Amino acid sequence: MKKYIVSLIAGISFNLVCGQTLYTENFNNYPVGNFGTDYTGVIPAQGGWYTQDANFIGASNADYQVVAESGRGNILYLGYTNRAPNNAHRVFRNDVNTYWQQRTTNNNMFKISFDIFTQVTNDAASHFFVENKLTQRLLGITYHGKSRNLQVSGKILAPELLKYNNSAPIVLPVDTWVTIEAYVDYNNSNLYISIPTMNNYTAVFKMTTLELGGTDTEGNPLPDDSPIKISFIGNGGISTDPKLDKPFRLRIDNINISAQNTVPTVNLSLNEHLSSQFNLYPNPATNLVNITNNENILVQQVTVYDIVGKQLSTQTFNSQAEIQLNVENLSNGTYMLHIQTNEGMAVKKLVKK
Repeated sequence: MKKYIVSLIAGISFNLVCGQTLYTENFNNYPVGNFGTDYTGVIPAQGGWYTQDANFIGASNADYQVVAESGRGNILYLGYTNRAPNNAHRVFRNDVNTYWQQRTTNNNMFKISFDIFTQVTNDAASHFFVENKLTQRLLGITYHGKSRNLQVSGKILAPELLKYNNSAPIVLPVDTWVTIEAYVDYNNSNLYISIPTMNNYTAVFKMTTLELGGTDTEGNPLPDDSPIKISFIGNGGISTDPKLDKPFRLRIDNINISAQNTVPTVNLSLNEHLSSQFNLYPNPATNLVNITNNENILVQQVTVYDIVGKQLSTQTFNSQAEIQLNVENLSNGTYMLHIQTNEGMAVKKLVKK
């Protein structure tokens, strides 16, 4: 089946979505301390969750902690007392279908949202999966801690980086809590990923046909891709190199599962409008480039990426409407500027000559 991806900046009218909340978890009802008593994935932890280490050498329940965080209440924290190469800590629950089957008729859009913290890191990543009863991956999201990119996959859907319309990769803001929303559309076999803090960025992917079970006209069972299991995985690190002293440590909060009957409404104008407000001159540039706008949009930070998405530099500004960016050290070529403003992220193309 042909696969396609359309990456969009979207304004989503959630007030028009008809749906029902099936499950929520903010970890505030659990005592601070060890989340579970078993890291083999056999004995349930608190609230029906399980904890499981990929590498049992030096494993400890101290790596799965409920932690009190100022301004948020309790969160779930996957730390690393033993930073073994390729070690990974997984928290999962396999009763999602129990909640999913409580949805009302026609609410065939499975939505899950959760918050993660985007700390400064130079190693490893985290993953989120939704699986069916055959342990096939219906939805996969990977957060790359160093580049702060998001990668998405689905049923027979190869991993794809989330990108803007102009092919610039999405880069999450650093050292902040970010909400990620994912929708599995069983009616149309589509997958939506949304990041509200990034101008309500939404990407839509076409997957292979998704089935909801039942029986055919002869009473034979039909394939069933209903969600069964959700997992959060934090990698302990891919190296023991002491230079990589900032491994990513996954922090999770505000998990919400719901069933809806309306897909996200996409509006292309929001990102295009914000980006169109900025002017770059000269462009092509040699040493300095001026970044201005006529709407008094205040710039806090500009990050430079090459055309393959590698972050090259970041310059911070004191909420200025007009700034000057030094590009003298860039090689000749094409670059993408991610301009963080008080109204969201704008993306502009710069040519260095």
